[in-house]
Amino acid sequence: MNVSKKSGRLGTRLRGKLASAYGQRGHHNSPLWYVYSPRTDRDWVIRSDLGIEHFVLTEADSDVIDVDYSPELEIPALGAVKFDAIVRYRDGAVQWHHVSNGNSKANGEATTRLQLLSDAAEHAGAHLLCIDHQYLNQNPQRLWNWQRAIAWMSAARGTALAPYMTELGTFVHAREVATLGEITQLGPRERSALYVAAAFRLAQQGDFNCDLDERPLSSMTTFVARG
Repeated sequence: MNVSKKSGRLGTRLRGKLASAYGQRGHHNSPLWYVYSPRTDRDWVIRSDLGIEHFVLTEADSDVIDVDYSPELEIPALGAVKFDAIVRYRDGAVQWHHVSNGNSKANGEATTRLQLLSDAAEHAGAHLLCIDHQYLNQNPQRLWNWQRAIAWMSAARGTALAPYMTELGTFVHAREVATLGEITQLGPRERSALYVAAAFRLAQQGDFNCDLDERPLSSMTTFVARG
């Protein structure tokens, strides 16, 4: 949901988050996106188009165990600094993500700022990762497919997916591999979307491998049991 333009009446929670984000944006014209994260099971305000691509790929990364998409940290010599994410991985690594258009590389002041951020991250036991358009678009197929996968999971928001995930896990482990088309046939037709959402959630958390990096999402998308 791109909210860079005025939309209809918003709920209290949405209105409060967006009012705060608009106020912090100042005079910049960057768009704001209001999104639901299946990984964290909560809403976030994302502050740029590059930021939404970063959000999609972070949601898609099965090595991620936790993420904060709106962190603000006190950095020596800089004060309060907003990052695009703090990401924690299965291997214990922590990254501070800074998303930009890449133009700052030629700016001496910006380079100094990035060095201060990098030093602060290292001091905190983390790593600063600077992300630009080229980094985010290394695999456009992955980006487009996971945008759709997140939409499926978001549509199932408010429904307990655990029973569907358990049933689906048993089904795929018994066969070792299943297509998305086969998964939609598991239960009553009116619940097929929930099985699809469960399949993407299992892939997101690393229980399944899938071919969303290589092929367009379709009924032939495959899910393979891990372990």
